[in-house]
Amino acid sequence: MADGTDLLRAWWEQTSLDPRRAGGRTLDWENRPASYKEYPGAARLPLEMPENIPTADLWQALQQRRSRRDLAAAELGREQLALLLWACQGITARLGTQLLRTAPSAGALYPFETYVSLQRVAGLSPCLTHLHIPGFHLEVLTEGEFGPHLAHAALGQEFVADAAAVVVWTAVLPRCTWKYGPRALRYLGLDLGHVGQNLALAAAALGLSCCPVAAFLDRELNAVLEVDGTNEFAYYLAAVGPAPRGRSPEPATR
Repeated sequence: MADGTDLLRAWWEQTSLDPRRAGGRTLDWENRPASYKEYPGAARLPLEMPENIPTADLWQALQQRRSRRDLAAAELGREQLALLLWACQGITARLGTQLLRTAPSAGALYPFETYVSLQRVAGLSPCLTHLHIPGFHLEVLTEGEFGPHLAHAALGQEFVADAAAVVVWTAVLPRCTWKYGPRALRYLGLDLGHVGQNLALAAAALGLSCCPVAAFLDRELNAVLEVDGTNEFAYYLAAVGPAPRGRSPEPATR
């Protein structure tokens, strides 16, 4: 059908669990994909959490969370940036070699990578960075302004360029298909939905504006991140920053 319904139905059928097909899958442990990506030669920007983690009321944060495209021309604090990224992917426990994090993931595989375009962050020059999970620091990939490129890829949504920072998540398909085969395609969206909500709630708790974006030109966004678009491809992004004075809710305090 012209609207793609047949394709969607075929995909749903092929990724459905069926007792005739379920079970019997042997995991190739020797060729398991890496659990996270890193750029060894990149300059590092430490993410320093505040000495006293702010307290917030979960129920107020849930009430206040909105997708907000209105962003002030103001800087995001470095501690605020650290808190936001910890809410997305902070390590909360270790289970053998697995680094358990703030958001759930099927099989604890975390089949995605986190890139951050720093556009107006206190004390930092604009650049495109990658979040190094075990070290909890940012790896600088390229210096310069990436907001306009991201806004263009996001179908010309200018608030993406106006944001203090833009978080872009890629899906790393082999990391999930290694265990789940075709059904991995279902888990990618679920996993990143959890992560995106964590970012949105953290932003609400800090009194910041945050807006997730799923509408973008895939090839253009993959090109900005310099990922291959096959094994790793752009999947989701979110713009975040201070809200215009008088328009933001008060931080969700206890």
